[in-house]
Amino acid sequence: MTSASVRHGIVAGIDGSASAVNAARWAASAAKRFDEPLRLTHVLPGQPESGGGTNVTDEEMFDHHLRVEGAKLLDEAEDAIRDDHTDVTVERGLVTGTPATTLVELSKSARIVALGQAGTSEMQSVFLGSDTIRVVNRAHCPVAVFRGTGEHAVADTRPIVVGVDGSKLSELAVAHAFEFAAFLGAPLVAVHTWNEHASLGGYSEARRFVDWGPYEQHEHALLSECLAGWTEKYPDVDVTRSVQRSGPMKALLEHSAEAQLVVVGSHGRSPFMASIVGSTSQSLIHHAQCPVLVCREG
Repeated sequence: MTSASVRHGIVAGIDGSASAVNAARWAASAAKRFDEPLRLTHVLPGQPESGGGTNVTDEEMFDHHLRVEGAKLLDEAEDAIRDDHTDVTVERGLVTGTPATTLVELSKSARIVALGQAGTSEMQSVFLGSDTIRVVNRAHCPVAVFRGTGEHAVADTRPIVVGVDGSKLSELAVAHAFEFAAFLGAPLVAVHTWNEHASLGGYSEARRFVDWGPYEQHEHALLSECLAGWTEKYPDVDVTRSVQRSGPMKALLEHSAEAQLVVVGSHGRSPFMASIVGSTSQSLIHHAQCPVLVCREG
């Protein structure tokens, strides 16, 4: 079961960037298809620390200025949405706090949180941090990160791609991918990867003489097993299985060029840990050519 049965609304974080507006437009399209309200949210910073000379009037003026500017950003995002969707229910919110903490709190009751792409490079995220990465790593619902410059609509002929590795988090991603595909009438491409390093437990001279046929058959069987229950639950979803002798990052990045959405699970590693042990989801967030839906247990 996905979170869709107990959660309500699609939250779009608005920070004034063009990428956030693109994410909101994508979220509006998803909201229409799922018959959900769209909740545009702008996070206001808290009061600056004063040196003792700030009075109540100054604080009120500062707060008023922030709210006026925040309302303008929400207006701009809503205007962009209305260019494509006049019938989506739009709710607006100005919330004081820090962006990551606020959006993670909202994710407790949301069906999806939609964000613009990370404003930092993959390396900068390691050292400087990124609100997008923080939300993705801590959210209680799937997080859609808008990437690419193509269509903002979620309903087109391009497939939804899901990464499958047999883990519990992968099963969660598969569940959401099938749900999206069923709602949108889109084909689904299930991608599973394997390599010699994982199969033999390390590099060795012996791999030069291995017959990889049985290994590949095993990986095909694993993918079929992971999809079995979902193909029965969603018999109308057209599923293509792709088993590739490759790394998951490389394979999914390649598939993103032809997809309307890539869906993956995430362990919620920090950018620093991800830089050490690798993170497929964070690599996709920074480099995919289409929106990415990251699913975590919340």
